Parts: sequence; structure tokens; C-alpha cells
Amino acid sequence: MRVRVLGAVELICDDGTVQRLSRTRRTLLALLASARGAPVSSDLLVDELWHGSPPVTGVNLLHQRVRDLRRALGEHRHRLESRANGYALVGADIDQARFEDLVEQGQAAVEAGNHERASMLFDAALGLWTGNAYDAVTESPMIATEAARLEELRLVAVESRAAADLALGRQAAVVGDLQTAVEANPLREGLWLLLMTALWHSGRTAEALEAYQRLFRTLQDELGVEPSKDVRDLQLRILDGDGPAPPPTRAHEQVVPRQLPPVVAAFAGREDHLTTLDQLVDEQMVEGGRRAVVISAIAGTAGIGKTTLALYWAHRTAPRFPDGQVFVNLRGFDPGAALDPLDALGVVLEAFGVERSRQPQDIDGRAGLLRSRLAGKRVLLVLDNARDSEQVRSLLPGSPGCVTLVTSRNRLSGLVAEAGARPMELGLLDHTEAYELLAGRLGEDRLLAEPEAVDRIIALCASLPLTLSVVAARAATRPAYALTDLADELGESRLDGFGAGRGDLRATFSWSVRHLPEPAARLFRLIGLHPGPTLTVPAAASLAGIPRVRARHLLDELTEANLLTEVAPGRFVLHDLLREYAADLATHEPDPVRAAAQLRMIDHYVFSARSVHSVYDPHQSHLDTTEPMRDGVTIEIVGDGGEALAWIAGQLPVISRVIDTAVAQGLAPDRIVLLVGALERLLDLQGRWIELAALAEAALPGVRRRVSQGGAPAGLGVMHRAAGAACGRLGRVEDALEHLGRALELATESGDLVAEGKTLHRLATVATASGDHAGAAAYAARAADVFARGGDLIRAAWTTGRLGLYEALDGSYESGLRHCEAALAELRRVAPGYRSEGNVVATIGWIHQQRGDVDEAAGHFEEAVTKLRAAGDLPGLADALGHLAETRAALGKHEDARCARDECDSILAQLG
Repeated sequence: MRVRVLGAVELICDDGTVQRLSRTRRTLLALLASARGAPVSSDLLVDELWHGSPPVTGVNLLHQRVRDLRRALGEHRHRLESRANGYALVGADIDQARFEDLVEQGQAAVEAGNHERASMLFDAALGLWTGNAYDAVTESPMIATEAARLEELRLVAVESRAAADLALGRQAAVVGDLQTAVEANPLREGLWLLLMTALWHSGRTAEALEAYQRLFRTLQDELGVEPSKDVRDLQLRILDGDGPAPPPTRAHEQVVPRQLPPVVAAFAGREDHLTTLDQLVDEQMVEGGRRAVVISAIAGTAGIGKTTLALYWAHRTAPRFPDGQVFVNLRGFDPGAALDPLDALGVVLEAFGVERSRQPQDIDGRAGLLRSRLAGKRVLLVLDNARDSEQVRSLLPGSPGCVTLVTSRNRLSGLVAEAGARPMELGLLDHTEAYELLAGRLGEDRLLAEPEAVDRIIALCASLPLTLSVVAARAATRPAYALTDLADELGESRLDGFGAGRGDLRATFSWSVRHLPEPAARLFRLIGLHPGPTLTVPAAASLAGIPRVRARHLLDELTEANLLTEVAPGRFVLHDLLREYAADLATHEPDPVRAAAQLRMIDHYVFSARSVHSVYDPHQSHLDTTEPMRDGVTIEIVGDGGEALAWIAGQLPVISRVIDTAVAQGLAPDRIVLLVGALERLLDLQGRWIELAALAEAALPGVRRRVSQGGAPAGLGVMHRAAGAACGRLGRVEDALEHLGRALELATESGDLVAEGKTLHRLATVATASGDHAGAAAYAARAADVFARGGDLIRAAWTTGRLGLYEALDGSYESGLRHCEAALAELRRVAPGYRSEGNVVATIGWIHQQRGDVDEAAGHFEEAVTKLRAAGDLPGLADALGHLAETRAALGKHEDARCARDECDSILAQLG
């Protein structure tokens, strides 16, 4: 259930339909929503609903209105809770709350110097607005006040987004938005100041001075005052001819990550190890920071406390690393695949603000970029759960002053020999340290009351930190239990000590799970079917086939029992031993139960990806499916394109494992086709071609098997086309042509015109990348004809634009321009706001540039850059920026040309 107040007040059902509400119910909903979950008194509600003159029966009428609103809420009626003196709307997805949270995050990003993230967050916040706040219900004084507050915060977000974009050198892109904003708010000097700055930095000095004069006249006429000192000072700088200040350092160079996960409050023992770690850093400081220290050998068996020690020390010493602290779980011993070094480098670079789409596509490129980012900085890297030295080697910084802390079950002797790592091995806690751990979790008074029971628990747990923590969690959640009873229960598990192997650990896990309420225990078993590495609330809800709120409650119970860890809001991980144990338990579930849970899990990712894709690019249709989403599946809901891209980035490692699991077990190959189909365009636009190729090629065996068993061949064509598109982008031309050739055969055989057109388009892209522009034009002409015959007007128009590009590249400028202008007109007719319109605009600009019409070309390139940046099309954006730089230089705007060239070079280099 969603509530919209940033525009007309609306109640939106789970299926996207809008509930029709009377004026009074709409006002009641607005009053409750504005409280963001806090209770609103009945007296206040009555007063607001009847404008300060309530009828004698006002309270009774309020009860009636509440019942009416509950009926409108349908299955979500329980969210409108009765309180002692009023009512509260709890757990609703209210766009106001999302807006305020995004603005707060954006302001935090500004403070951290991450202007790229700030711009994205402010843009996402503003994208939630569809009109004036609380439109049509502002007759309530309380709502009118709240609406005014939100409108002010909206203007703050507009100013903040513009300031972030200016800091990123995007002067031209923000002028249009600011001009619209000042027209609507002519007395707001902050907007005028930003507009003048943007015009000046874009080389439009006369317009910047004209803006000042307009502001001066407005303030004189309306208020009888002059502009503020900041505005006057800027005008004087422009008049004095001072050059605009150079663009600030790019956001990814200013990001200071603080990514250490929380550590347990009750840490015990390991004093010698902590002292050794401190000494290593002290030695570096004494040496003047002349070398990068690598500490690899926090080694030891599973559950021994390596990660806890690393994080405890990292938090304690964090102030000595002012340029950031980064934590990466390398998943070296997870049941699934370990984190690939290329992906691990991507994670670390993202921590420093380098978006994955702007990173090189090879290990050496990313490693070099990381070393450049860390040069001259004092940064702490915590690399947890490494499989071997090879997984870590490329992540080591070359900069003196950086410290890398690595944990592993292995001793990483190669890293010790090659990189001078200092080995350190953890053993079991001694009795005193184990006692301190329990005392920290349970309180010493409770331990002193039953000393014999404490000794028995420590002995039965063999002083292993993981098992002690599990037992302590059980005791902490049952404060009335005697420790003697807990020790007896442990003894009944017939543990022989934890040094004998994992079977003994499983016995302790069994003891812990056995004491969970059955719903939580069932969810834990089903989580064993999830491939990891992380699990969200909707994914857990889908596994169990339960509502999202219920899943959240059960996940909290598992977290309290120390069986899960919440590493980020709504995102959970299991210790690898616990994951193995959960997987073992899952094998004992009845086959139908296990199969249904796995299919719901797959549907969760399939339909979440389709939902996210629809938000990001509503003009692109999905592959058809004859089967609806299974009952009990909960999907992710995102609010805008920025959230869509963030979801994709966060869930790709999980989706990769889901596909591997499905292929290995022969599960739902048709659904996997839908999943890859939903991700293809998003990953292509972000430059995630390695990931796209890996997903498609991993899925191919399962889809082939399905076809050999009589399944439709269309899905096989989707896989080949996605793999071919990615291979073409990566320069694997032979692989691309093989995949695309097979996809074209399958599409032609089945008579699927959409699939045929898409494949021809991909073949055109590969051809032009190889220099065969005439061949690319031929493919594009065929594709446009196929789409038109299939009734797909958007793709027909888009492909006509590509035809114009290939013709122009081959020297036929007149024909190319004619096709592009026809394509643009058609796109604007059938799909206003189409995300890829910017590519056609850029092509028109390029043709004008080749014909010598530089002014016309520059205007088209500026429009294209704005559209392509909004679309997230990085390859297209880089191309348009390069040509914009050329035209600006030709017009004598050398500073603006340099800004465009710098951004272009940055994107191209980082795309590899």
C-alpha cells in the first residue's frame, strides 16, 4: 500500500490502481500520513476535519470516517491503528517519507564531498513530486502548514541538486532547470545566484549579467530592496572579468568511505593480538608512512572470531585513517562462488565513488585505478574471508600509509612471502577470555550467581567464540532461564567438544534453532535454499510465501538469536557455517515444499527485475510470459530510475547465484529467460558488459536443455542475443557474431518479428564497431522494416535513427539527416520522454558538425548530453560529450570545451 501526498493525495493499491476517496476520507488520510506513523489525537483530527467548528457529534463522525478509510485500505486496514487517544497510520509507504529521507541522504553526501551521489539522490527525491504537496486538501490548517514546509524543502532540494551538478562541471545541463525554478520563485535569491553561476561558467556572461538585472528589478519592484551581498559580489566578479573558478575535484576523488560494519559491543580477550596490530601501525608511523603495511595472517578455523577481531581493531584504530575505511567480504569459503577479484576491485572502487559503469573492464585496469585513487592517502582496507593469496593480490594498495587487514581460514603463505604480510593465527579463547565474552553479553552478576553452570557451558562450547555467542544469544533472550538449565540442554546434545569437527558445531546450531518459534525456524530452514550472499526482506518473504511485514518480524527473531546479521537496513547475511547448516536443514523439507520455495524465490528476482526495468524505462516492453507470478511472491518496488540502478547494482551478485542454482538444478528455465531479458538493457546502458555476458552464458545450458526437451526456442534466442550484445561491446567480435547469428536463425524460424528486429539491431552495432558502416546500415534498415511490420512503432523509429547514423558514418549525410529527423519526430509522437531520444539528437548534431554548421551542432549536443545523462546511457553520453567539446572549441569556448572533454575522457577510460 502506497500513499502519495507530493501531488494529489492518493491511496495506491498493491496492483497500482488508485482508490477513489471522498474529500473527508482524503483529508483524514492526509492528516495521518503527515504524522509519518506517529499517533494523531482524536481531538486534533476532529478540529482539522471540520475546520475548527466541529459538530457536537464530531467524535462519532470521526469514528465513522475511520471505518470508511479502513474499508478503503482493504487488506491493509490493520495499518490504521487505534491508539489510546487517537489513531496512527503505521507501515505505509508514503512518498513524503521517501522524499525527506532522500534529501537527508543527499545532504549527507554533500557533506562527504560526494557530489555525484548527492546529485543522484536529490534528483530521485524531486522525481517523487507530481504536483503541489497535499494538493486539494490544504483547507486543513495543519496540512497547509505541512504542505508549505514540504514546498520549502522541495526548493532546498532543487538548489542542492543544482549546486551538486555545478560542482561536477555540469553548468550547461542545469541552466534550463534553474531558469524554470526562478520563474516560479522570483524572490528566492539562492536560485538566482546558482543561475548566474551556471550561465557564467557556461561562457554565457551577458546572460548572467542580464539575470542579475532581472533580479534587481524584481526585488526593487516587489520589496524595495537590493540583492544580497553574495549576489552583488558575484556580479562584480563577472564585471571584473575574473575567470570562473576551476571545476572542483570530481566527486569520486573526494569520497571518504566509512564502511566498517558494526562490531559486537562485548569484545573479550585477544589483547596480545590487538597489541601486535597496533605495533604494526606504530612502526609505519615511526617510518614516516614510507610503506604500505599488509597484515594477512589473521588466520584460524571457522567460528574462531577472525572477523570480530579485525572489525574491533579497525573501529578502534579508524581515526588513524582519515581518508577512509573499507570492508569487503571476499566470501572465500561461502557455499557459493567466492567473490571474483575483478568484482572485489569493483566493490572497493565504488566505495571511493567510482561507479561500476565507469570502471575498467579488466583486473589490471581496475587495480591501477585503485592504486591511483589511494595514492597519498591513509586508508584502511579490511578484506574478510579470503580464499587464497591470489584473491587478495590485486586489491593491495601501492601507496605508503595504507593498511590492509586480511582474514582467512588459510595462512596465505604466498602473501606473506610476496608482499611481506605479517602472519597472525588465532586459537581458541582461554577460560578467562571465554568468561569475559559471556559476561559482556549476559552481565557478570548472572554469571556469578551460577559459576558451575558457566564452567560447564564454556567446556561444552570448547571456548569457540561462535558457539559461545550463539549460546549467549539464547540466554540473553530468555533472562528468566537458569544457566544451569541451559547447560543441561547443551549437555543433552551430547557434544564432545567443538574441536572434533563441524558436526559438533551443527549440534549447537541445532540446539539454538530448536528453541526458535516454529515460524522463525521454518524461515531459517528455507533460507538454506537461498544462494546468498545477501538476503533482503522481500526475498525472505517470497521464500516463505508470507507477507513482507511478517518476514521482517521473523528475520528480527533470527537476528536476535545470532543466526543472522543485518549488515544494512533490510539486508541480511549468514555466517558461512550457518548457511551450510541451514542448507542441510532445507534438504529435510518435503520435496514439494522445497520446490515451491525455490520457484517463489526465482519469481521474486524475475518479477522484481521486470518491475525495476519498467520504472527505469517504461517505454521498453518486456518479454511475454504466459504464467503469472506465483502466489506468495513479494517483489521489490523502486520509486525512480536512480533507485532502479541502485537495486540492480546491489542484487547482481545474488541474481548471478540464482541463475547458477537454477541451471544446476534444472529449475524454471523459462523464468531465467525473463530475468536476463529484463536485465539486458539496464546492464548494457551501465557498461556492465562483463556481468551481462556472464549471466547470459551461464543461463544458456539450462535453456538449451529446456529446448531439447520440447520447450519453445524463443528463450534460447534471448540468451544468444544478450550474450552477443555483451560480447560485441567487449570486443569479442567472433563470439558476438556466433551468438547473434544463432539468435537470428531462431527468430526467423519462429517468425518472432520483435526478436528478429532486436537481433538485427545488435548485428548493426557489431558491424559499425568493426568499421563496416554500410553493413550496419543494411542491418538497421532491415530491423526498422521488421519492427514496423510487427507494429512496434517505438523500436521502428529508434532503429531508423540508427540507420541515419550508419549512413552518415558512411558519408551519406543528407540521407542520414533525413532518417534521423524522421525518427526523432516519430519518437516524440509515439513515446514522449523516451530515454534514448538523446542518441538521435546527438546523431543530428554530429551530421551538422560534419557539414560545418557548428552552432547548430553545439545546440544539439548540449541537448543530447542532458538527455543521455538523465537516461544513464554512459557510452552514448561519452560520445556526445566528445563532440560537444569539439564544437565548443570551434566556437572559442575553450574552458567549456575542456570541461566536456575531461568528463568524456573520464567515462571512456573507466569504461575501458
